[in-house]
Amino acid sequence: MDQTLFWKLIDKSRRAANGDPEEQIDCLGDELLKLEPDDIAVFDKILSEYHAQAYNWGLWGAAYIIGGGCSDDGFADFRGWLISRGKEAYELALADPESLAKVVKERDGECQVEGYQYVASQAWQKKTGRALAEFPRHDIAQRKDPSGENWEEEDLDARFPKLTKKFG
Repeated sequence: MDQTLFWKLIDKSRRAANGDPEEQIDCLGDELLKLEPDDIAVFDKILSEYHAQAYNWGLWGAAYIIGGGCSDDGFADFRGWLISRGKEAYELALADPESLAKVVKERDGECQVEGYQYVASQAWQKKTGRALAEFPRHDIAQRKDPSGENWEEEDLDARFPKLTKKFG
């Protein structure tokens, strides 16, 4: 398992689900079950690294506008959803959260889809028959606060005019 295969599995599951974020979780789980348990654990490590990398104020501001608000848990779910949209959408959003104005579809709703963070551990458990507590852990550095420039709610419209126009 490497980053190339990671993104191929993300793309394959999104296509199989016809872009439906909720259904994609099931499709991704089915794809992961085809892998060896160690590869499933590496998939989870890669996912966790991307998830941590997206922990920034710019994306949280975008998630806030798109969802009409966004809690800590909602932002975790948003980052899982963002990764599910594929490498290009993910990298563009990291560089410019306003790019999400072209990515978000009506079926995405608030883009706060719970489940992507757990899909690998659940597939591993199903594949191995072992307890979830035995799932291999990895030490991904988690920042206490998001990176980048913090925002106030009243500043979001000016900071993200394209997103505000589409979702505000």
